[in-house]
Amino acid sequence: MVVAIVGVNAAIDSKLSVIKRVDVTVADAPPEGANYLLIGSDTRSFVKGAAAEEAFGTGADVGGQRSDTMMVIHVEPGSQRTLSVSFPRDLWVNIPGVGYSKINTAFNEGPDKTIETLKSNFGIDINHYVEVDFESFRGIVNAIGSVPIYFPYPARDDLTGLSVIAGGCIRLDGYSALAYVRSRYLEYYSVEKNRWYSADAVPDINRIARQQDFIRRLAGIAVQKGLNNPLTANAIADEALKNLTVDSRLSKGNIFDLIDAFRTINPNDQSTLDFQTLPWTNGTEQGQSVLLPKQPEADEMIARLNDFGKTPVSDPTTVVDLTTVKVKILNASQREGLATATMKELTKFGFQDGGTGNDSRGTLALTEIRYRPEDEAKAKALFPYIVPRARLVKDSSLKKNGIQLILGTGFKNLVKPAAGTVPGVSAVEGGAADPAAETPAPISNESQLGTPAPRVRPC
Repeated sequence: MVVAIVGVNAAIDSKLSVIKRVDVTVADAPPEGANYLLIGSDTRSFVKGAAAEEAFGTGADVGGQRSDTMMVIHVEPGSQRTLSVSFPRDLWVNIPGVGYSKINTAFNEGPDKTIETLKSNFGIDINHYVEVDFESFRGIVNAIGSVPIYFPYPARDDLTGLSVIAGGCIRLDGYSALAYVRSRYLEYYSVEKNRWYSADAVPDINRIARQQDFIRRLAGIAVQKGLNNPLTANAIADEALKNLTVDSRLSKGNIFDLIDAFRTINPNDQSTLDFQTLPWTNGTEQGQSVLLPKQPEADEMIARLNDFGKTPVSDPTTVVDLTTVKVKILNASQREGLATATMKELTKFGFQDGGTGNDSRGTLALTEIRYRPEDEAKAKALFPYIVPRARLVKDSSLKKNGIQLILGTGFKNLVKPAAGTVPGVSAVEGGAADPAAETPAPISNESQLGTPAPRVRPC
């Protein structure tokens, strides 16, 4: 065992040693976790050879660099809180020392300027920096094999090279996946009217929705395949690290924290990772169509990024009598007898016994508290007793006057919470994981496009 541990750590250290490091000014991370700035760079500095030039253009064609994608990922490993907030590239901000411009241009001045821009405009402390370019993204997808994406109609984007000749569940390789997530001029084809229609009312926002949906699927498949096959995990790691750039202070422990944050993702459950977009509203500045932060919603979102380990004090008017809360416990952990044992402990705290059983979905990674919308206060009364934190899920299909506690493989135990606390996370909508969920972004000309292609698994 000692040899195995030393060997694995040596292999990890060897892999991490190849990562490109950059000196940036970041804030000291709090003990509970960190904020990671993730930049998807549109630099063409990696382009070599005719094939790459045709696909991406050259540095002469597209000079400098901009942030094609900008996300702040808030990670708290101990409480398993993970929140990723996308900042639209057309967001109008004051770039220190440069002046007002769209936020993606800050990256042309370097990562330090981007971090400074986020701090000066939104008060966000960035603790670590991660940069991925086109080539690295494409390599990760190819290492996995492909990622299934649903297209309701034939689709194209002449600027990025996306071309889908028939609607349906399409497996995207590295090249087509990159064309998809970069698409800002997506068009869908109407067979009935024999013409192409623009798909996006707000291209920047709809592209973010597609990116978030794709990353959920990509991460879920990567984790699933990586856990099942060490060789695949090794190939994914090699591709991920090949063209990665991180801050000089990022350690092996930080990378393990990120792995822990993403390792429970279910590729068929789109709510297992909390992706948000900074609330926005349309505006015009200096003759340009831009996006502006929508208040007070934007400030509320930013407060969540700055909140580490804090739990708001409950409103005394929402105190729940635990003897009125009936809980049914379902086992999805593969640990025999866990539901019965947990129920014995739960009733000691005053909750009512609503029965036990096994979850029909089989094995789940994350523990869930499922409840009808009118029982939200009861679900939140149960929430602080669960370690690690469960996921709150609104489920209108449940019977009245009862909530469900689904024990996932990550469940550890029950604890008595400190007095006067309520959960510091938001609930997600949904019943059981639904593979027939809507497309990630609304379609602006849907009424002109006719009947969409049928959605089949694995989409």
